[in-house]
Amino acid sequence: MREDYLKKLVGMMDTDAILISPGEELLFFTGFTPMQCERFQALFVKKDGTMFYLANILYEGELRAAYGDAFPIHVWHDNEGLPKVYEILKAQGIENCSLAVNSTAQCFNVFHIADNLNLKLSDGKPLLEEVRIRKSHEELELMRRSAEIADSVFDKVCGFIRPGLTEGEVSQFMADVMNSYPDSHSRGGLVASGPNSGYPHYMGKDRVIEEGDCIVLDYGTSYKGMRSDMSRTVFVGSITDEQREIYDLVDRSQLAGQAAAVEGAWIPDIDKAGRDVLDEKGLAHTLVNRIGHGIGYSVHEGPYITQQNFRRLERGMCFSIEPGVYLPGKWGMRIENIVCINENGETEVLNKADRSLRVLDWYKK
Repeated sequence: MREDYLKKLVGMMDTDAILISPGEELLFFTGFTPMQCERFQALFVKKDGTMFYLANILYEGELRAAYGDAFPIHVWHDNEGLPKVYEILKAQGIENCSLAVNSTAQCFNVFHIADNLNLKLSDGKPLLEEVRIRKSHEELELMRRSAEIADSVFDKVCGFIRPGLTEGEVSQFMADVMNSYPDSHSRGGLVASGPNSGYPHYMGKDRVIEEGDCIVLDYGTSYKGMRSDMSRTVFVGSITDEQREIYDLVDRSQLAGQAAAVEGAWIPDIDKAGRDVLDEKGLAHTLVNRIGHGIGYSVHEGPYITQQNFRRLERGMCFSIEPGVYLPGKWGMRIENIVCINENGETEVLNKADRSLRVLDWYKK
């Protein structure tokens, strides 16, 4: 149990209680998360600091084994259904009050509970992110190691890529390298080749890599619970003059965003710094996503580096700077580093992997 973070959460709450369903947020606060199916279950943390867990009886054994006597566990049976849930929640004081809801809560259950117990619901995700948005020295050390593991993959995967391999084979190779390190857990990452590189969140794995492809590699691992994330773009055998020009643009855009990310920086200015470089060639509109996201226990968490995040960077914040140019059906490019405002208030770039333009001469090996 992360008692310090739970205490911090209680102190920051502006609702009567918060509901935390199974998932990464529950794992963060308690060290355990069960499987989530359609049956309602959640940890409830109340403004007075007390907590209880409510779940279907089929989860009771593993919950008690994981949580012990950290808080009461109340159960319901399939034959009792949601009416039993309402009864338990009323007995625990969750009625006619305000309730924040976490990111994995299932609306088809929560809506029924709110209607029957006269609850005023609100979004609890921002609060849960704020509790952990500033990383401690110990957490930053784990972030550094996680980034080192991701960095170590790049040269290896560049030596592995060649025409005839599928995107999935390259992703699996990256996963195998990262999983060879103790306490590192990775599923590989995004490998977007040829025209697929024009899609920022491409998830396919079947395309066969060809001579002349532009490939976006976006990957990371979890090291003792702390995440890494990085992107590099490589070219297979050859590159066009247009691609060289755009690669230089993306590289300078990433460096501009990185340079703007200092302690006290206004977050919208960081996004603008990167986009202004892309607009030298009128290409800022192709960056259809934010220029960065926070990272730590989740790959995506606060602070989000967008024009709409009206706050300043603070010591302990970790985030990506990852501008790109995306031309769907043609090709795309991205360069991403994880950056933190470290213990001394300095801007520290966690990723050290080579970022220079790389044309893979696979045919010489």
